[in-house]
Amino acid sequence: MLDKIAKDFKTKLPIILVDSLLDSYKEIKENFFLERHEPAELNGGKFVEACYRIIEQETRGGFTPIGTHTPDMIGKLRAFEQLPSTMALESYRIHIPRALSTIYNIRNKRGVGHLGGDVNPNFADSSFIVTCVDWILAELLRVHYTCSLDDAQKIVDSIIIRPSFLVHKIDDIRRVLNPNLKNRDQVLVLLASEFPNAIQDNQLFDWIEPKSKPTFINSVIKKLHSERLIEYRLDKKCVILPPGLKYVDKKHNEFLKF
Repeated sequence: MLDKIAKDFKTKLPIILVDSLLDSYKEIKENFFLERHEPAELNGGKFVEACYRIIEQETRGGFTPIGTHTPDMIGKLRAFEQLPSTMALESYRIHIPRALSTIYNIRNKRGVGHLGGDVNPNFADSSFIVTCVDWILAELLRVHYTCSLDDAQKIVDSIIIRPSFLVHKIDDIRRVLNPNLKNRDQVLVLLASEFPNAIQDNQLFDWIEPKSKPTFINSVIKKLHSERLIEYRLDKKCVILPPGLKYVDKKHNEFLKF
């Protein structure tokens, strides 16, 4: 999913800004879903810095070099609202800067990373930050996508899907790392990790390595299709359906226990 977004963004935005934005986004999501809530919040600042420079580039034709200190970030974000509506999209003037300001304020003013006497707000704050960065990335994609409208919508929808840390990628090979998962659950985890792409049944057989291919196709793939968890197409490709995504999301923490 992120590779597709990166490809589209880099046709219109400086490569260094796209890489900075998506690297910080990935860091936030990975830390959050591994329950490292303080790092998820701390890395929100990196996302704000990268996104601020993208709006600079889009509205002013240039951006503050990466690594350069940017004092009074909140003031700089608010300044975008003063741009004439004829010069910049409303998303660049108002919506995204206001979301970035909130992330930045939580990062700096809620005592993240410091001891305090109040109830620890880290989980609630990091949950909010993850929701914000998901929305901002989807909004940037909506503005910049170069794929078809249908593909863009699938990518935007997939942004909110919980990433899987059960799958390890080695070149073209995918391995589900939990050896205790049944074949049907491995299929769903693999398809969720590849969403929105469709995967050939032969590819799934090679990745999972069950004993019998006919049994795998008839008892696993076709059964998942009949349950409407996946779509098994005439071209022998499989794509996970919304109920399948919900199943993987619900079982995610359970699947991680190995």
